[in-house]
Amino acid sequence: MDLIKCTFDELPSAMQMHVLYCEKITVAEYQLAIWSNKDTLYYNNLPEKEVERFISLIESDKKFINNRTMDSIYKKYGWAVYNEIHEAHSEYLKKGREKVAEQIAQEYFPIIEKAMNKPSIPYCDELLKAMSHLADKGHYKFKEWSTDQAYIYFMGYLLGSGKLKWEGQLS
Repeated sequence: MDLIKCTFDELPSAMQMHVLYCEKITVAEYQLAIWSNKDTLYYNNLPEKEVERFISLIESDKKFINNRTMDSIYKKYGWAVYNEIHEAHSEYLKKGREKVAEQIAQEYFPIIEKAMNKPSIPYCDELLKAMSHLADKGHYKFKEWSTDQAYIYFMGYLLGSGKLKWEGQLS
């Protein structure tokens, strides 16, 4: 994660909008803003040790961040910093699930493609997105279904018939 120490005025305009209008943080209260898509943390007047601690929390593989730790951050820095860390951690975990989904899609895609010539699955956005991305190159195999619907149907069919095994990797 890139670290950039800057005042509010030095933030990119998109981050200024995020701080002011999405997070509802006043200019005077700005301490931390995280741009998860660009893997960048912007901060102002925070000790380096605290910023490093925030990064370790954000990049933790734990599903939930320790409540005591987050409570202490909330008490010391307020809702805005607490929420930025929480949202960045959620985005970090989502990116990890998307990587796993891409790997699973690569493995399952040929099996599903083969079974689609013959005509209650656990719902997982990341896996569905990965399957659809791999399948949809600007055309649909079935005009009456979207690519997402077709792959959910056939993935469910193959899971139900035992040709694919669900090992709970994305739960």
